Amino acid sequence: MAITIQYQPTDTYIHPAFAPIEYLVSSDNTAQSGFKIVCKVYLNPTGANTLISTQQINVRPSSTQAILSIQDVVKSFAPVFDYLNNQDANVKIINFNEFKVAFQEYYSGALQGSVVASNAIRAYSASPKYIQFASNEWQEYQMSAADVDRKFLSGFDNTIPVINAFKSSDPWLKVKTNQKIQLQWINKGISIDYRLWFKTLDANFNQISLSAYDLGTTFVNYFAINVGRQEAGSNAWDTPIVWTNAKYFAIGMLNEYNIELISKAYLYELDDCNTNYTPFELHWLNRWGGFDSFVFDGKSNQTTEVNKTFAKYSPDRVSGTSLNYSTSAQRTRAFNTATSESYNLNSRLLQDFEVSGLEDLISSPEVYWRSDAGFVSVNVSGRTYQHAKSENGLVYSLALDMTIENSDERQW
Repeated sequence: MAITIQYQPTDTYIHPAFAPIEYLVSSDNTAQSGFKIVCKVYLNPTGANTLISTQQINVRPSSTQAILSIQDVVKSFAPVFDYLNNQDANVKIINFNEFKVAFQEYYSGALQGSVVASNAIRAYSASPKYIQFASNEWQEYQMSAADVDRKFLSGFDNTIPVINAFKSSDPWLKVKTNQKIQLQWINKGISIDYRLWFKTLDANFNQISLSAYDLGTTFVNYFAINVGRQEAGSNAWDTPIVWTNAKYFAIGMLNEYNIELISKAYLYELDDCNTNYTPFELHWLNRWGGFDSFVFDGKSNQTTEVNKTFAKYSPDRVSGTSLNYSTSAQRTRAFNTATSESYNLNSRLLQDFEVSGLEDLISSPEVYWRSDAGFVSVNVSGRTYQHAKSENGLVYSLALDMTIENSDERQW
């Protein structure tokens, strides 16, 4: 019987590359001298079938079973959505990478028996919390034709299960009229007819316009589309989006075959309030593998930190055959001077679901500030994050420190 794969990741879903990806295998030859299981991990097994890792694993004591973990290999090859360069109209499509593991026994100084191959799985760059992985919450962020109440790859839960009957108590995420907003989603099913619905509403939640984007027949891929007010109109909607008198808009994914809502409806409120403070629009990679954005429009402070080293040297005071003593002679001078800019940002008052969604901003490894010069890479500092909620009687705004990632050298 040799090697048996007793457990392996399902090929039904696209796997988060920063969550456990493990295989449980067993053998009836574990008593053989020097027994090990050789495991070869392949990239693109249905195409080039490139070997990317070879590992040896031992069975657990007093058992015939062994566990192989490959997430540390897979996460190096999982594709990351290129957010900064996706300025296109219409839908952007990213292909997933596939992976497969081949197992073979090794004992008595040689490879033995037949190779046993796992199924092929797909993975992408996402990092749910362990509880969210163990409870299968991560599966809610992937869509197929038979699904309902699925989610886009957003950390904000500004959703309701229908795309009608709106009311003021719904979780409307406030966005600026010029804010870049993108939605990303995963299609885990094969050959699905999707349609993206986009509704604009007035201040009384009356529908102004309903536009549909026919995605046609789509396959297992990662998708992204611009939906902010300044960019959404460039997409190929069947009916133009009407923004006149619009205060709210809602977006949802439907099955074109039966016009059933596959995803939850995502709700946005256009925040056109003026502020005397400089707005800072931040974009970040969230744990679900998508990008969120938020505008900090409270009072901000900019600080420039200067780092330099001083050294003494002999001032140049020789003039012909004389020494020239000058009050401008500098005996101590700075060199290796560098500056770094940081900002203290403050938000408006937040709702509970916004507080939860902004946690990923604090912990994200990839954060960008959309400045006048374009997207700037920044780091957000902070080692704790307070999840204040309205049920505690708290009115909460978020303050954070942001540092531009690149320091600047000075020539003097």
